[in-house]
Amino acid sequence: MIRIKLAAFVTATAALFAIVCGAVSEPLKKVNTDEMLIALTFDDGPHPVYTPQILDILKEYNIRATFFVVGENVDENPEIIRREIEEGHEVGTHTYTHPLDCESLGPEKLSEELKKTETALFNAAQIKPALFRPPCGNCGGVVASVSGKFGYKIVLWSVDTRDWTHPASGKIVQSVLKSVSPGAVILCHDYVTPKSNTPQALRTIIPELISKGYKFVTVSELANAEK
Repeated sequence: MIRIKLAAFVTATAALFAIVCGAVSEPLKKVNTDEMLIALTFDDGPHPVYTPQILDILKEYNIRATFFVVGENVDENPEIIRREIEEGHEVGTHTYTHPLDCESLGPEKLSEELKKTETALFNAAQIKPALFRPPCGNCGGVVASVSGKFGYKIVLWSVDTRDWTHPASGKIVQSVLKSVSPGAVILCHDYVTPKSNTPQALRTIIPELISKGYKFVTVSELANAEK
């Protein structure tokens, strides 16, 4: 028990030290803004079927989103990354293999995950990510320190659709509509197996929020609107 508490203390202290020393800013979950701005984000892609469907919907409504991509999926679907960039979306890193706990990887292995994803993104579209969302939102001293070395802004979320658990599209819709507010970062997934109801849910979520006066922007655009 003492060892567990000591490990947790060391991790928390490392994260605080990184923030205080300016190595990395605090994770972005939501932005304090008076503007009706929200960021729609997607994790785990690109998926060969669902990501293009989502891109079609975003294009239909002329809105931009942010995709946190898994490097091995980038290597398999580079043309989708190029489309995301061409259509004005933002692309961040979500590691190469999606380890469930980046903290337990340690600095060396996490750095390797991020370097491989950077290589995949550069090969696909000649881009370097500025944003990092750790899988499952696990963020402590290791993630803070390594992110700082890579120059990444850590991005989490304020609205979680839990669409990866395969809820009906109506439940996804309600999870967003009941929780959204100005400055929100909405978490969705564009890689869900065996079946995703996210594209169908978006066809309700997007027009409903537009009708309420919301404007969809990328995470970086949202961060720039902070009061």
